[in-house]
Amino acid sequence: MVSERVFHDAVTGDLSDALSLIDAARGAYQKALSEGLSLAYIAEQSGRPQYWFAANILHVVEVLGQPPGETAHHVLAREIIAGLKLADDMLVMISDDSQPAFADLRVTSAEFERYMAWARTVY
Repeated sequence: MVSERVFHDAVTGDLSDALSLIDAARGAYQKALSEGLSLAYIAEQSGRPQYWFAANILHVVEVLGQPPGETAHHVLAREIIAGLKLADDMLVMISDDSQPAFADLRVTSAEFERYMAWARTVY
């Protein structure tokens, strides 16, 4: 159960510069296409390139999410998301019983730039 897991510190700062995970995935895909990055080709092979980028972002940089009933965002550590799945609409992380575990998934601008820097190193 997600509520039994240990969260990283809650993020209480201003998230106005943060992108939704969907927007980050869309932006990463567009940049990868325009820069001719191999990740664009890999993502296209999945048949759902924006979803592929969203799922990949979750595993490469820090993504923030809100547990149900909370207002604070938490960093979704790898040990937390390991047992969760990104919903098809990319809006929430869901548990094995298909219940929302985290909503309002966000990527800060700094983490998005860090992701793109990493993406440029993949061949």
